[in-house]
Amino acid sequence: MTIAAKITPTELVGQVTDRFVNQYFVVKLLNSEGMSYTPGIQEELAFVNNNALTPGTFGYNPQIFSYSSADVGNYADAGVGLLQKQCIFSHDGSNSQYSFTHCSVQWADGVILAISADPSALPLGVIPDGLYENLPVTSDGSGFGATVNLTVNNTLAGELAYSVAMNAPGFDYSLSDALEISSATLAAVGAGDGSQGSIGLALETLYLPSNANDVFAIAPTDGLVTLANGNESAFYFNLRQFGYYNIGASES
Repeated sequence: MTIAAKITPTELVGQVTDRFVNQYFVVKLLNSEGMSYTPGIQEELAFVNNNALTPGTFGYNPQIFSYSSADVGNYADAGVGLLQKQCIFSHDGSNSQYSFTHCSVQWADGVILAISADPSALPLGVIPDGLYENLPVTSDGSGFGATVNLTVNNTLAGELAYSVAMNAPGFDYSLSDALEISSATLAAVGAGDGSQGSIGLALETLYLPSNANDVFAIAPTDGLVTLANGNESAFYFNLRQFGYYNIGASES
């Protein structure tokens, strides 16, 4: 006969931790108006790639989220859940609009985990002391969405006068990418007049999982959603691992 067993809390916590903790996901909006996604019928990666909105279109940008060990919940109702995550997609307030019918979640690739100011940073005194936050990172590759906080302390020597910390990690970066905080960005936040040159950045650690870009989930909206006039759309992600197992048993 077959009997149902419940997986122990220790095992479930281990499964959830091994699979999701310290992992990163990229969330994209898709517009496949007139075509729904059916698992096993459409190839999921092709569906995402063929219908994903273009980053930078009227304020739309893919979003990143990750899980830490603190996000793993307690065992309850035969399962272990992860902390709810949220992604907000914005419209830039322009006269144009963008529309979508699905939201996709993929295992991210090329997420910047650690970065530093390059030794070729600008000479002392070029940029006033201070903290300059949420500065976009310019790349010669396909990476997108990274921002950093720049701290300037001209009492320190050489490149040590410039330190950077990740603000948003972005995705799709490569170790061969040439990264910088551009002179135009520095000028825009009052860190120079645009003539002082850029600050080079050195990639130290990238998130490069073996299952990069695999599609985790595709969710349809109730219908075509259109964002305009600076409106926003929020998505909430809740994941729970349940533990049941059928065991074959015999009696004699």
